[in-house]
Amino acid sequence: MDGTAEIISAALGLSLELLVRTVPIVVAGVLIAEVLIALKITDRIASVAYPVTTFSHLPRECGASFLLAFVSPQAADAMLVDYHRRGMIGRSELVVAALINSFPSVVMHWRYLIPVYVPLLGVFGLIYFGILMGIGFLKTGIVMAAGRVLLSPPPASGPPEKSSGPTPSVREALRASLKPTAKTLRRILGIMIPTIVVVAFLVEAGVFDAVAAYLESASRLFPIPPEGLAIVAAKFGSYVAAASLASGLLAAGDMAGRDIVITLLVANLLTSVVTYLRWLGSFYAAIFGPRLGAEIMILSVALQDGLLLITIFLLAWFW
Repeated sequence: MDGTAEIISAALGLSLELLVRTVPIVVAGVLIAEVLIALKITDRIASVAYPVTTFSHLPRECGASFLLAFVSPQAADAMLVDYHRRGMIGRSELVVAALINSFPSVVMHWRYLIPVYVPLLGVFGLIYFGILMGIGFLKTGIVMAAGRVLLSPPPASGPPEKSSGPTPSVREALRASLKPTAKTLRRILGIMIPTIVVVAFLVEAGVFDAVAAYLESASRLFPIPPEGLAIVAAKFGSYVAAASLASGLLAAGDMAGRDIVITLLVANLLTSVVTYLRWLGSFYAAIFGPRLGAEIMILSVALQDGLLLITIFLLAWFW
């Protein structure tokens, strides 16, 4: 009984922590979308991402969301949901745009990968980072090509027309945005809060730890030396621990640089599954809804990890 009480208490604490971290970001994303629409400057901001949206047959509004994804992917996705609710983009455009929005988070890996992996692993850290970036670019390119094939070109393909009527002030735009923002947030938060609570209970009950242990044992199926299994196990705890262990094995001559890179990629592949199930899946479901969120997550995982899996075996065979 005491164990159950501890799980419930820990799950509620984790739920609160996740909600405090997530809800303000989602609120900001929806509010930003509404303010940009009210100020009639969506097209001007989105013009920076014009090549991406034009090639993918996406409406210009998706360009603003893509740029916001470099700052906050959750806020950017909330912006897409708001556009969809307003009828500015369809379901297919929402899925393609959401998949493209995952690219900035891959690019921003440099913030923590380079300061850790390059000093510890030198050129092999750079190679590892470069491969992850290359996979991110390739994944985005595939999604953009799919959008170009599957989506019809948006009606307005030329330069944005000047909007009729006076442009409101920022204060007026903010005031006008409050009501539609509240309406969108009621729907998003109605799904987000219970979803995050359920995920928190699963985390504290050890469900995801069991998945991680199973995947850790699955690392034996990949072309890595026995010494690399310790790196995979460390990666489930911390990317810093994995990099530190890999550095020690490289310096001692127990593993070659080639094997270090392949092992880190295998660790990245296996831990990404747990990350999606444990954290990102709940955010996708909370923002897009359980059904659409699951669809977007599965497509994203299949593309990202499929390309990573192919890369691992190509490196093992030809390097």
